[in-house]
Amino acid sequence: MAPGRSFTLSGLARHLNAPQYRLIHLCEKGVIAPDVEDAHGRGSSRLFSAHNLLEFAIALRLRAAMLPVAAVGAVLRVLRAFEGRLQRELPGFSLPESLREDRAPDLRIIVSDGSTIYFSLGRPGGETNVFGGVPLDQITGDKPASMKAATIAAMPAGKGAGANGFGGPEGSRFVRLELSVTEIARDLPLD
Repeated sequence: MAPGRSFTLSGLARHLNAPQYRLIHLCEKGVIAPDVEDAHGRGSSRLFSAHNLLEFAIALRLRAAMLPVAAVGAVLRVLRAFEGRLQRELPGFSLPESLREDRAPDLRIIVSDGSTIYFSLGRPGGETNVFGGVPLDQITGDKPASMKAATIAAMPAGKGAGANGFGGPEGSRFVRLELSVTEIARDLPLD
């Protein structure tokens, strides 16, 4: 990817094969804010980063899974905080670029029982850890875009699955929405 590459809304819509009005809706609801430049009045354009392109791709998939817009915004805010934690543990880590590499970690978003956000991180040739336990209702609404990464705690994979085996390591009881951020990043048209 070219450093500093930016995208307009119409360019994003083409890259993501999505109607532009859906992307505008996500911006107007505060789900995604342009990293490069926001619009400044009538006739001006928003400019978005490759990171924003990944956020739009994730948001569109979560919306397709019927997650409410406010919950999608919460997931993306927690993802930004989690990226900060990963940058401390994996020097040079940056979304989406680091997930497109050959030996990229397998990063997944998990929404457990429609109420709690987790992340699973599988390292190539290593173990998978689950991070999170962040309640959606604590971060929806008008909370700032930067959440304290300290609220995200590690939990070894394999712990917490229910007696019936459902729910994965985070222990979901009824429903589990899992989304591969790594696969979405690899599918982005950034080359």
